[in-house]
Amino acid sequence: MRSSTYKILAWVGAILFFAFAFYAMESRSRPKLVFPETVVNFAAENVMGGTSSYANEKGTATLIVLTASWCPACRAELPVLKEFHKEFGPKGLKIVMIDEDDSKKVARKYKKSMGIPWTMLHWNYDAIKALGNPGVIPVSFVVDKDDRIQHVDVGSLNELRVRQELKRLLGK
Repeated sequence: MRSSTYKILAWVGAILFFAFAFYAMESRSRPKLVFPETVVNFAAENVMGGTSSYANEKGTATLIVLTASWCPACRAELPVLKEFHKEFGPKGLKIVMIDEDDSKKVARKYKKSMGIPWTMLHWNYDAIKALGNPGVIPVSFVVDKDDRIQHVDVGSLNELRVRQELKRLLGK
């Protein structure tokens, strides 16, 4: 082999080494999301007024969704959530949305303007802590009647998987 071939191989090796080292350091610094196995009761202000709790809002199956008005992915999920509400609501599904806007007034305006028919609670530390404090939105939790979390989607909702879980929990 010629010396130029060795130089190229050395550069490729160095690049691969540094890329691997960067990836290894980066993945260690990212916190791992750990969610509870069950949802403990929490109370929060309803954006339309008054207060409520998870225990008052839950159904045979409950879809808890962390959202905010400024979040494009959260807004993109609304048609699917409305479809779930229409299809599974009569079978016992309850959707509880926890809005993470800074202002309850902004959350109320968002609920009204988007025609959101289910309960929307305004976030607080107890509610977020009860759900494992994910630190990102959107996050969706499929919860059974015994408050056990059956499925979690971090980021955009996986419509097929959530539909499958809801059918399993609520019957076809």
